[in-house]
Amino acid sequence: MSYKQLPEYCRPCLERLARQAMTLACSPTQEHLELALAWLDELYSPEVPPPVIASRLHLRIKKYCGNEDPYAPLKEKEIALAREIVPRLRPRYEGEPGKLFYFSLLGNAIDFFRPYPEIEAAFEAGVTLAIDHLPILLKRLEKARTFLLLTDNAGEVFFDLPLLSFLRERGLEVFYAVKPKPIQNDLSLADLERLGLSLPARVVSTGAEMVGLLLEEASSSFKELYFGSDVVAAKGMGHFETLVNDPQRELFFLLCAKCVPVARALGVKVNDYVVFKS
Repeated sequence: MSYKQLPEYCRPCLERLARQAMTLACSPTQEHLELALAWLDELYSPEVPPPVIASRLHLRIKKYCGNEDPYAPLKEKEIALAREIVPRLRPRYEGEPGKLFYFSLLGNAIDFFRPYPEIEAAFEAGVTLAIDHLPILLKRLEKARTFLLLTDNAGEVFFDLPLLSFLRERGLEVFYAVKPKPIQNDLSLADLERLGLSLPARVVSTGAEMVGLLLEEASSSFKELYFGSDVVAAKGMGHFETLVNDPQRELFFLLCAKCVPVARALGVKVNDYVVFKS
């Protein structure tokens, strides 16, 4: 299994992202939008995973606009939606641990390019796995002492909580990896502090201010945890795009394939869910 950027899909998506990020960080003036697209021209390469390009672009925009968290308003909406819907959906996923992974995975339907009615419809439809390596993951966890989960969107934390609680009750030491600083709508240390949640896990930072993860940009302490944990799982397309070609260990990807390039790499349909072992 390998992932490769498809420029005919990825470039327009990055252009849309550039406009969105600049609009949120500064203002949608023609000058600002043209500047964001010019920066994208500098950074773009068909050989580089889109999350890496997006992350570099975001850092420029944040610095230029003096806005450390441009996506804060969108994250607040996603968090509000998750808080509202999780209590209603949670009873459907009671029982065995597999259902808790399904519930965690359901949160990955959240996406800032997706209309909220579509997200709500996805929540109601539930999860069916197009690739199901969940039995392997559950088998690994039976013998594990430590579990590391790399997080994705901010609103997903409420979908992860039941799984984290269950694993800790089973005696596992659970680590919950978030971004060191705000980047796009990903869950960061600042988001957790603002939410004031008491998580049944040890919160750790990847040390990499980016969407997805390049291991060479992670902190030494995180890399030690990544390679030393018995089981590691990563949520979202960003982690898949940046890690699947060279995860350097067994890694489970939990995601909704929301775009054509990721869906094609996995051999599934757009918006299919997968639990995929590298």
